[in-house]
Formats: sequence, structure tokens, C-alpha cells
Amino acid sequence: MTTNEEQNQMDSHESNTSWKAIILIQIIVFTTIIVVVSFTYLGAFPFDQELGIYRLLPGDILIDFIWLYIFSGIIGLILYFISPSISGFLLKLHRTFVGRNSRYYLQEIEPIDSTGSQIRRMLVPAFTALGLSYSISNIASVANLIVVTESFAGLAVEAQTILVSLSLLFILLLLSCFVLIFFVPIWIMQDIGLVRESEKKSNAISETEGVGNWYLKILKGFAGISTVVAYFFTILQTIEWYNFVLQSPPEGGFSILIFLTPVLAVIVAPLLALGPISFVYVLYQKSRTRNLSRFRVHAE
Repeated sequence: MTTNEEQNQMDSHESNTSWKAIILIQIIVFTTIIVVVSFTYLGAFPFDQELGIYRLLPGDILIDFIWLYIFSGIIGLILYFISPSISGFLLKLHRTFVGRNSRYYLQEIEPIDSTGSQIRRMLVPAFTALGLSYSISNIASVANLIVVTESFAGLAVEAQTILVSLSLLFILLLLSCFVLIFFVPIWIMQDIGLVRESEKKSNAISETEGVGNWYLKILKGFAGISTVVAYFFTILQTIEWYNFVLQSPPEGGFSILIFLTPVLAVIVAPLLALGPISFVYVLYQKSRTRNLSRFRVHAE
């Protein structure tokens, strides 16, 4: 393939961003944010103070959601310049530990341009962030450095399970931007068609695999296992709190919403994370022609 043909192909790939998927994701995210913020200000959740998400950020819950997109823009701009270098580093690691006695080359591939394919691609970092967030939210000393836990001090006994679930939700939204530092370089290797072919041995068939897919399998495995663990233990913890409260019900009773909130927060969290993730994804698509050309130097 000539240089002009390669350039035209990459330009075609870049123009295949499914804006329907991006717009749909943003509508879902903004609708959910409006509902959450409204319910919070109306006092639907049992907090004595205005709930803040992150210790490092100023403002209340509404301002915190805006900060997510500010972080996304910053991460997207950083990746515009450094993602090919990170891809090159990942390629060196793969060659060192996996690709001995192998040859690497580029193959022509079809662009990922369907709505479903792009959403599936963005869901993997969302669920990876969920796994990392669940681990962090259950380590009090680490979570206290990120989440404004003072706002939870006045929670009733029956509402204590909200502490862990909302910490998980807010930490996930923050991490969703930063995990893309790992995923964008992997997407570059996938989109450029970088593959490894092992040398043939006697009476053996050579093995061919995509380098980006190799890294993605590892992250998908972590995301899948950690998501199941997060969902299972959040539901189990909620049931335990529910049984505890039934034994000693508080005066005036309690709202079932208090017990549904933790489970709903964990289920909805990856969908909310798609908001900032899709923002960075658009920036990746816009910079793909430039960054694939820069990475080609490392791959050939």
C-alpha cells in the first residue's frame, strides 16, 4: 500500500466516529446527573451537609460533575502527544517478554466504525475503572484521601451501606479518565493492525495474534472478574445491612430507597463513566491519523 493510500485509509477511519453513539451516551449521562443532583438538593438522600465528591476539587456535587469533563479534556490533550510513545513502550515490553523468536508486521484491517463496536470498545475501560474503584473504596485510608467522607458522618445506621457504594461511584468517575492512559495506546496498536507471528517450528503451525488484542485480553479479564466481585459483594453487603435494620428498626421506619441506592449506584456507575470516556474517545479519533503515523516508526 502506498503512502497516499495509507493516509487516505487513516483519514477514512478517522471520519467513522459514530456520533449517534456519543450523543446517546451523553444524553444518558446528563439525564442521570440531573436526576442525582436534583434528588440530592431536594434532600432525598440522608446527608446532613452538601455532598462533595472529591477532596481535591472545590465546589459541591454539581461542580464535581463538571470537573470530570475538564479532566477528560486534559487527559485527551496529553494523550494526543504521548500516546504513540506509550504504544512504542508497550510494543518493546511485548517483544521482550512475549515476542521472542517472532516477527512483527502491520496488516490491513477494517475500521471500528459501527455504533455497537465503538460502545463495546468504550465499555472495557469503564468496567476496568469499576474494578479499580471497588478496591480503592474498600481501603479506608486511601478512600479518605479522595472522597469527602465528612459528609457521611451523620448517616443513620440503616444508611451506612451508602458510604461504600457512593465512594465507589465517585472514585470510578474520577479514574475513568485516567485509565484511558492505558487504553488509548492499545487502541493505536489495534487500529494500525500490529500483529505478532511466531516462527514456525518443525511440525507446528505458526501463531499469529494482534499485539493490542493481547493487552486488551488481560484488561478484559481483570474488568470481568472485578466487576462480578464488585456487584456480588455490594449486593451481599446491602442484604446484610437490610437484615440488621429489620432486627432493630429505627423510629419512624426507613426508606427502601436507602437500600436500593448502593446497588443502583454500582450498576449505573460504568454507564456514567462512559460520559468522560466517550469525550476522550472523540479526541482520540480526531488525532488518530497523526498518532498512527507517529507509531508506525516504532512498529516497522
